[in-house]
Amino acid sequence: MFEKWADKLKQKTAEQEEISFKSFEQTTAAPKAAPIEEPKAIKSTSAGKDSNIELKVVHPESFSEVSDIADYLLDGCTVILNLELFDPANTLRMLDFLNGVTYSTGGDIKQVAQGTYIITPHNVDVTGEDA
Repeated sequence: MFEKWADKLKQKTAEQEEISFKSFEQTTAAPKAAPIEEPKAIKSTSAGKDSNIELKVVHPESFSEVSDIADYLLDGCTVILNLELFDPANTLRMLDFLNGVTYSTGGDIKQVAQGTYIITPHNVDVTGEDA
């Protein structure tokens, strides 16, 4: 399953740079990175008077943090995911995993900038020019 995506990624980035993929054991053996930022709450204008939507802004440093991000999504939080500095192989792995979590909860995932995504639960809609 991942081989198909890896082949597409290799073809897409062949002109840009050479990619070397690590084995699963090598990527999961990395030491635990710094903890993810604390939650930030924003006032909701569409969810009703005096309601809060919890917003998590995360900038993971390793794939091992994907379970924490998935927990945020399962708790109904909106996640801003910044993967700008992530390598292409792990970016693909993380997005694939989180897309599965998002689909299973009825949420939505949208790219808002190069390497930055917003992942929302089923009860939050993102609208805008390109949304």
